Amino acid sequence: MATKRRGVQPIDAYLAGLENPAAKKTLGALRMQLRKLLPGAVETISYQMPTFKVDGNAVAGFAFFKTHCGYYPFSGGVVPALKEQLDGYTTSKSGVTFPPDKPLPAKLVKTLVQARLAEIAARGKKPSAVKKKATEKKALVTDRVTDSAVKEATGRDWKGWMRALDAAGAGELNHKQLVAHLAREVESTWWQQSIAVAYEQAHGKRVVGETAATGFQVGVVRTLPLRADELWERIATQAERWLGAGAKLTLEPGAGYEVPKRRGASGVRGEVRVVKPGQRIRMTWQPDGWKKPATLQLTLVPKARGASLHVHLEKLPDAKAREAMREHWSRVLEGLLRE
Repeated sequence: MATKRRGVQPIDAYLAGLENPAAKKTLGALRMQLRKLLPGAVETISYQMPTFKVDGNAVAGFAFFKTHCGYYPFSGGVVPALKEQLDGYTTSKSGVTFPPDKPLPAKLVKTLVQARLAEIAARGKKPSAVKKKATEKKALVTDRVTDSAVKEATGRDWKGWMRALDAAGAGELNHKQLVAHLAREVESTWWQQSIAVAYEQAHGKRVVGETAATGFQVGVVRTLPLRADELWERIATQAERWLGAGAKLTLEPGAGYEVPKRRGASGVRGEVRVVKPGQRIRMTWQPDGWKKPATLQLTLVPKARGASLHVHLEKLPDAKAREAMREHWSRVLEGLLRE
């Protein structure tokens, strides 16, 4: 294991900045428990949250948002694997949330940490055919996005879209033509791409996570308890909340931006391409080390209670970058809730 850093830790400043006394006490205690469970781990800030790393691998992270605390194992597999133990908690694929005055039980935290360590230890072992098939299935668009979500946003569930596209002869269309066909009924470009890829995957035309036109791509969606205009204001005036610390952004086509490198996060640069106030931003996104920029698009969709924010990236360099961006933007959307 890596040698533990001495002296003042970056997590100290994070905890000191919390104004909610219950959250400060709960997360302070959680930090001490993680120190005992992970002796020698490096304490840092990663993706704007306190993080414990072992041999360079993020094992556990935590954060406080507007009304709740969150625990994150930096994995899309740990939380689903512990579904029974987490019964009664609000969970997502990447984390667990809980009230500031109701800490996670010490036994549960230990289980989460052990599950993540076991996952890291198993990395590199060749998966069995059954496990590989199950992993590939989970990566399908139709397995990641529920029927209710697609129906609420577009008026049809997945079976409905498959039947409608078959009837329209979509099997003969290339990706660009298929998206153009969907644009006649679906306004959101994120949903146009998602439905097109789902249809192509169902007909064996696409490798999971990759399209002929846009390379590797990924989408993340969250419905936030904010009005669409409030969410747009937060995005337009507080770039640091979603681009990263030190980011300065002018929402004008052609304007460049840069996010400085910091501990736990690489630098990013890019250029704004399209701005539709209150609706959509399209820009390039190129972290340090990437040979070519990806395309990043944020789309706001008003809802009866709040607004949905769709984040879509395409032209990613590889499958590893796709999964890293899925985790990154999931945490970014969680962070937008924080006051």
